[in-house]
Amino acid sequence: MKDYIGYNFMRNLRAVVLLLLILVLPSCSSKNENSVPENKGLETPPAKLMEFGMFERTVRDNVVLVDENVGNLKESEVVKKLQTYAIEIDTEALDATLDSSTWKVKQGRVGKKVNVEKTMETLISAKEGSKVELVVEEQMPQVTSEILSNNIVVIGSYTTSIMDKDSSRVNNIKLASQKINGLKISPGEEFSFNNVVGRRTVEKGYEKATIITRKNGKPKKGTGVGGGICQVSSTLYNAVEKSGLKIIERHKHSKVVSYVPKGKDATVTYGAYDFRFSNNRSYPIMIRTNLNSTTLTVKILENRNS
Repeated sequence: MKDYIGYNFMRNLRAVVLLLLILVLPSCSSKNENSVPENKGLETPPAKLMEFGMFERTVRDNVVLVDENVGNLKESEVVKKLQTYAIEIDTEALDATLDSSTWKVKQGRVGKKVNVEKTMETLISAKEGSKVELVVEEQMPQVTSEILSNNIVVIGSYTTSIMDKDSSRVNNIKLASQKINGLKISPGEEFSFNNVVGRRTVEKGYEKATIITRKNGKPKKGTGVGGGICQVSSTLYNAVEKSGLKIIERHKHSKVVSYVPKGKDATVTYGAYDFRFSNNRSYPIMIRTNLNSTTLTVKILENRNS
């Protein structure tokens, strides 16, 4: 009798266990360690869980960020505030630029960026009641004005004194020097003084002034429209020579002139005598002139930025 009861008990127990297995196994088999939790209608999990997980850090009591109390706020809440500051403060760095016509450098701009991560770490580690400033970092431009300016190099310069200050002569020097000022010459290109300055006429503003002529084979002082521009061509010649540029054509005066040493002059006459040179260097060059009441200066600049 005991055996029969024991037998029935064990059989019923096995039946119960089997029934429980049938009920439990299907639900278990539908889940595994890699299963993704149901998102309840959201395409992505909440940002708070994505960025900070289930356990966010909290700022201590009465910690002030700039002028705002952020004490007891969670990281995700503080990040939103930091991003608002960043919108107002962040500025992109701007590269310096070079004017292609004048070769003058336009200043760039240093950018600013709020470092959200570093500011957050400072806030989290701040003691109760302390004040924290934003961590703002400079963003340097890749091309600075110093880089561009350092690549505009004076390769030759020469200055002559205005000995004869006659107003007509100074006027002619001014007109001719303005014509060549800012002129760019590419590698391999040739410069002609007469082509650039052109015919010197009254219609163009040139006036009669002292010139050197020849009479009976001898040099002689006279007057002519455009008198004085040979000081421009001579000053340019010396600057070009100092630059090591290739001189193609140059003529001396028949008489020593006062503004340059003997043999260092370059006379020009439209249709007869010209001063010509070529840019035999690897970079573009520019002629710059500066005339004041006492001197005329000509510089040859080389642009190594190209």
